[in-house]
Amino acid sequence: MEFRLLGPVQIWSEGERIGLKRRQERLLLAVLLLEPAKAVPAERLIELLWPEAMPANPRRALQVYISRLRTVLDVELTSGREGYAIQTPLGTTDIEQFRSLVEQARRHDDLEQRSKLLTDALALWRGPALADVTTEDVRRRLCRGLEEARWAAEELRLATELALGHHQELLPALAELTAAQPTRESFAAASMLALYRSGRQADALAVHAELVRHLDEELGVEPGTEVRDLQVAILRQDPALELPTGSQVPRELPADIGLLVGRDDVLTELCGVLLGAVQPGVPAVVCLYGAAGTGKSAAAVRLGHQLADSYPDGQLFARLQDVDGQGAGVRTLLGQLLRSLGADGGEIPDAVEARSALLRSRLADKRVLLVFDDALDAGQLRPLLPAGGGCGVIVTSRQPMLGLEDATHRELTPLSDATSAELLGALSGIRADRVTDVVPHCAGLPLALRIVGARLALIREDVADVVKTLADESQRLDYLVAGDRAVRASLDLTLSVATAQARQLFARLALVGADEFAPWVAAPLLGLTEPAATAVFDTLVSLGLVQPRRLTPPRYGLHGLVRALSIELLSNIEAEQLGQLEQRYLETVLRLVHIADAQVDHAVTTRADFDPGDEQLLHATVEAAGAGAGWFDIELPVLQAAVDLGVRRWPRMAGLLGVRLHGFLAVRDHREARQYILQTTRDATAASGDVDLEAELNRGLFAAYAQSGGLSADELTQLAERCLDSAERAGDVVLRVRALNQVAWAAGAQGDFGRKLDVAEQMLALAESSPEAESTRLNALDQRSSALHSLGRMSEAQAIRREICAQTEPGSRLHAIRLVMLGESLLGDADLGAAHLAELTGVIGAAREIVERIGDELGGAHVDNIEAMALIAADELEPADALLRRAADIFAQRPDDWGEGMNAVGRARSAFAAGRPGEARRILCEAVRSDPRKAQRSELDRQLKLLGLGSRGPEEPESHY
Repeated sequence: MEFRLLGPVQIWSEGERIGLKRRQERLLLAVLLLEPAKAVPAERLIELLWPEAMPANPRRALQVYISRLRTVLDVELTSGREGYAIQTPLGTTDIEQFRSLVEQARRHDDLEQRSKLLTDALALWRGPALADVTTEDVRRRLCRGLEEARWAAEELRLATELALGHHQELLPALAELTAAQPTRESFAAASMLALYRSGRQADALAVHAELVRHLDEELGVEPGTEVRDLQVAILRQDPALELPTGSQVPRELPADIGLLVGRDDVLTELCGVLLGAVQPGVPAVVCLYGAAGTGKSAAAVRLGHQLADSYPDGQLFARLQDVDGQGAGVRTLLGQLLRSLGADGGEIPDAVEARSALLRSRLADKRVLLVFDDALDAGQLRPLLPAGGGCGVIVTSRQPMLGLEDATHRELTPLSDATSAELLGALSGIRADRVTDVVPHCAGLPLALRIVGARLALIREDVADVVKTLADESQRLDYLVAGDRAVRASLDLTLSVATAQARQLFARLALVGADEFAPWVAAPLLGLTEPAATAVFDTLVSLGLVQPRRLTPPRYGLHGLVRALSIELLSNIEAEQLGQLEQRYLETVLRLVHIADAQVDHAVTTRADFDPGDEQLLHATVEAAGAGAGWFDIELPVLQAAVDLGVRRWPRMAGLLGVRLHGFLAVRDHREARQYILQTTRDATAASGDVDLEAELNRGLFAAYAQSGGLSADELTQLAERCLDSAERAGDVVLRVRALNQVAWAAGAQGDFGRKLDVAEQMLALAESSPEAESTRLNALDQRSSALHSLGRMSEAQAIRREICAQTEPGSRLHAIRLVMLGESLLGDADLGAAHLAELTGVIGAAREIVERIGDELGGAHVDNIEAMALIAADELEPADALLRRAADIFAQRPDDWGEGMNAVGRARSAFAAGRPGEARRILCEAVRSDPRKAQRSELDRQLKLLGLGSRGPEEPESHY
């Protein structure tokens, strides 16, 4: 059993956290654990547990808490006259572990090992000791000595790190420490020295001024002698403040990390590059570049340690950006490198060119490895490079060093899910298969994985709780912090080197919402032309903030951690500006959708008015949208995300997008997307009171559900009535006729073909009474012919369908649909279509040409059905069976009630024609029984009669056929 007191009080046993719900119970445990094995008087415990208002019987309440602890804890808790005491094995509490590590560090002469021990000790602190169990006043009384031990350990660590020359690496931690303890002179002194050694004299003096102000305002005293002497030395630029150089070989590489996975291949390759043949006058340079958090620095340090023995004259290390992402001055960096190589202050010239020349001289004929972390560009790096010889250079950067043509560049990409799970499992001590749910939220970034691994290992958080926290984009970046490691800080550093326009675009990319998108989205987000916006977009790609996802066609995305930051930055935009931005983006998307929709032959008509205007920003993408369905195929995820954005705040634009996307989604049979888009946009427009659009979307939603079979006949009837209600409220006769079309269809689905015929007559009367509704006359005839077909009045249905096909625009998708309907009627005669074979050949050929041209796979299956039945009528059974099998395969992937029913009719006719009437009956009876729609069941039953096989209901026992 382990006890954690350095932060919120926690109990752990065998990897599981044990909960104590009451604050007083946790405080009681903590007080006893602060001095294990030592009795604490009951009076003191009562005073600490109830510092303000005591219960009526505090001793009795204390005994109850003691009793509860005994039932929970697997340790000895004793009581006696002196008070209560807890007996725990040595090292059970994190306090004991902390003190032991600090004591070991104090005894160590090896500075690197001392630093590691102190870092491990301080990592045990998860916040103020006893942070969640008592008032701040009581906590300070209990933990004053403990807190002082913490700061003393920090002081020792700072002194150790400064002695190791890690002044630049210390700056982030020093900024936090001086903010947390603004009157602690040792922290201020360490910060001053680290800043001075990093070439930031003015900032070092500013820290002194801030310390003076805090001491005066809070304590009324002045700084001590040590800090005052340090200020004077900084003002004088005293050489004594520099790191001692002597004649020793510089060994400046930071400590290697214990575990580095997924990078062996690239490190092996780069070792070979650096140790390979030397070209005179050309330094051996390798550049590891990649997005924030991909572990570039860790890989570079590992590579440096692997090569250290091959560079006996030393290894130099310099960070080329400060904590704010500002590039370190080249002059300062040259001075640092020269001092590391043994040059004293008097030898180092002032001019950058002279310092660069001196560095090359110092490195001539030596084998020194130089590691430069976080380089900004080739211009910053070039003066720091040796002139060939036996030196090697390792560089890390956010983007390739394009000015270093002779360097070997390798990108570090995020780790795979399997490698991520391996790393996380090794770091946390938890089996890899138990942390797989955490992996997707870390986006393959070693930095994020290391932070989560540390939290799981040291704080022992529950994996399910970690997944829940990381799944929330509003908490993700705040959670991914461990000491001086933070994903947010790494991303902020990358973003800080981007241009103002690139930062602006990065924040706005969260609006796109899709997992993958094309560069054209940048134009409306920035209000720039496509070429100008693409150049800004490419900046984010080069910095690794936007990741390439696919090459053909080019697609990009934001991984989850980057997207979380983009969302945060977007939320900082003022509401009015954000609204204008959303409107411009959605209008652009709507214009592109309008252009593409006009090129898709989908037979979906609309009364929704939209003036697309001229798209001024996206000339290339406008041309691409002219491809119609092909453009939709590529851009659908972006368009769906735009619909979601519109639904939240711009319901009319969302509704117009839904109307314009409906036809393409029907042609491609994207039924889930079709239903979702039409449902959400219908609900949004209905809530906004936009009745015209509501009526349009109701009609589309009915068509989507009617085709997919996702609703029962009763539910379809209710939806049809809603269509009619919204059309009547809109007061538009065309919308009313089209809504009656849905009512007629629903009546047929109920098997009420008489009502269907009556509704069709209503439609026809309205269409013929209003010039405005003339365009709907053929829709009325569609329903009339369908009702007559279902009633068995086949010659009447055929005549009407011939008239309809003759008046429909030739070659359109609607023409293909109506040709199929005519074919079904021609095949519905008693002779099973034998008298109409010549006409059927023409009907099938025309329909086939259309569906193949527009890429309507489902429509092709319907054509296969009627062509197969025509071949059966011509006694060509083998090719007919092949067509029926092909259609059945399509219907298996894209369920369609009517198509599946007609496919069963075709298979039954084939069996009957082959002399297998029993099989024909079985096929049709099974189809009748499996189809819940009365319309289809009626048609199948009619087909039984046509074949002379009688009729039956779905309740007929299977043994009868």
